[in-house]
Amino acid sequence: MKSFKFPALLAGPILRRVEPTKAYVWVATSKAYSIGAQIYEITTKHTKDYYSKLRAATETTTVQFGENLFIHLIKITPKNGLFPTNQLIGYNLYFTIDNESFDLGDLDLLSEDNPNNILYDSLNYPTFFIADNHNSNNFLYGSCRNLHGEGEDTLANGDRELAEKSRDLTQRPQALFTMGDQIYADNVADPLFRPIHEISSALIGVNEKLHTIDKRLAKKPYNTSLYKTNGRTAIMKQFAEFSSRKAANHMMEFGEFAALYLFYWSPVLWEVVKDYALFESFQEALDNDHIYIESQSDKLKKLETKQLEKRYTEHEKALANCHQTAYKIRRLLANIPTYMIFDDHDITDDWNINAEWKATVQKSPIGKHVVTNGLTAYWAFQGWGNAPESFEEEFISQLQHYFHSLQNEQIDYRSWMDLLWEHRPWHFVAPTNPKAVFLDTRTMREYEDKPHTTKIEQLSPETYPPQLVNDEEFEALAKQLEESEWEKGTPLIVISATPVIGFEIIEELVSTFTPSLKMLGVEVQTVFDVEAWKYNGKGLTRILTQLANWNPSQCIILSGDVHYGFSVNSTVTFADGKELTIKQITSSPQKNMSFHRLGPLMKIVTAINSRLKENQLNYRYCDPSYQIHTNDTPDEQFIWKEQFSYDQLTRLAIIETDNHLGLLTVKDNEITNKFLK
Repeated sequence: MKSFKFPALLAGPILRRVEPTKAYVWVATSKAYSIGAQIYEITTKHTKDYYSKLRAATETTTVQFGENLFIHLIKITPKNGLFPTNQLIGYNLYFTIDNESFDLGDLDLLSEDNPNNILYDSLNYPTFFIADNHNSNNFLYGSCRNLHGEGEDTLANGDRELAEKSRDLTQRPQALFTMGDQIYADNVADPLFRPIHEISSALIGVNEKLHTIDKRLAKKPYNTSLYKTNGRTAIMKQFAEFSSRKAANHMMEFGEFAALYLFYWSPVLWEVVKDYALFESFQEALDNDHIYIESQSDKLKKLETKQLEKRYTEHEKALANCHQTAYKIRRLLANIPTYMIFDDHDITDDWNINAEWKATVQKSPIGKHVVTNGLTAYWAFQGWGNAPESFEEEFISQLQHYFHSLQNEQIDYRSWMDLLWEHRPWHFVAPTNPKAVFLDTRTMREYEDKPHTTKIEQLSPETYPPQLVNDEEFEALAKQLEESEWEKGTPLIVISATPVIGFEIIEELVSTFTPSLKMLGVEVQTVFDVEAWKYNGKGLTRILTQLANWNPSQCIILSGDVHYGFSVNSTVTFADGKELTIKQITSSPQKNMSFHRLGPLMKIVTAINSRLKENQLNYRYCDPSYQIHTNDTPDEQFIWKEQFSYDQLTRLAIIETDNHLGLLTVKDNEITNKFLK
């Protein structure tokens, strides 16, 4: 195990949940610092800024995950009970341990001329603000950010947006919504795998003894392939029972998940990798025996090596700008409240996609272990800051106990796994204006009912597409909404990782070819992700009914997942005459263009298809057996019927296939959207 001297601050500060009475800031450090905060009300007169200290209480909760990894959530509460509204509020953090003390300025984060700085427009501190009902309410949102994905990282466009509008609170976004696939734990770039594993060991201080969880990992070739680049495909498929198709470097240990998050959110580990010369060229990695070659014959080895070299060098090029972009990402996250919900790649591709997948992985010791590590990392790096008060002291104490046991090798795996697999809720309501409801579409699925959905009846019962959200979650969310003081008849934003109203042309292609491909032995559901809302009529009916019962004046659904962007307007009419109007906007990907040269063709085809319709309206309805009928209107009984149309994004396109970040504005009765490219 290599020894590293890590900087004090590994990642952060990241603004998390912010509401009128309290604000939370997240940081990751390499030592057990005590952390305090100071906040300032910022006013400007005659172009000069004045900083008035606000009396506030600071309460910091710290969890030690490893020898050199401490994660802190700092709660800041104004003494007079409320933050000022429509006013810039600055903050600074103070770190102490033994005789050592410093603040963000001592870390060169508050110097405008330093590339490390996290400041906008000559302000002295990172800032946030509390919006009221009189403002335009602007939000950044998006999903699917893969470090080595094709194209530029458009999350950095959020940094540009704040840089341009940092002082104009009528235009500055009040929150960032990340809607799934914040990391790709199942699809890690070849050149990054070795540095991640070495840093993982140093952060945690120990390696997890995975061979004690599955004894096959102690045998050849797995005992050597496990920690080599390209060495995990067979392990993840055969032992973990995962279905990811890009699992060659899949994260397995908690420290690996943690290191990956740090690479995604901070420039610090990129600097560590550079200082310790951890990046290897393909030839260096090959010479150092850090690449796993599966083929046995010399001829096949030569061919496989050539293919791996091509992939490795492509990944190198894709990662080239990540270090510099990380400075922009850190600045953005320090200055905007951020709310995050998982999708499958945060854990593994196809996570809980159907009942068979979940049951099989749950019976696999190493599969269940990896999912638990991924969920633990999600909590530490994402989930904790969404709704901190929903995680009771006992939950945090049990997690801390597990990581202490990991250090002394008296490990209680069962209690830790049960804690994470059984935890509820992951969903939450963000205290934005308007309120935002974040759905958990991964761990609270309903698998029991056959969906009776068009063209997919030939799937086996265990692989029926599930209801993405069950009744228990909707009931809990309704209670959370009531407690948040949201009122019926006011706007509401709903975050669903996958679109509730899909892009019909593409979804119809999947439905049409599913039976034929299934007959040929293709695992359709995992290859094509047959898990959109429309593939389970009962589940789709449940969410539409719930939204109608909530009855917001403006029902706005934000989604990601599908690797293209679009905007759709829908009117749903129920059998009893009740109506629901929806504006759904899908923004995906931030960095993971998936259609390559097909993107322009898709834009043309979809635009032509739209123009061939007489009134550009689409129709679908749900019959009493929960079967969804598309491109049709009911002539008999129905539960609900819908007409919807896609917005024109540009003069020629109703779909966006390039990387982008969404910018939503809600003002009075008007909803506008822009894709930042």
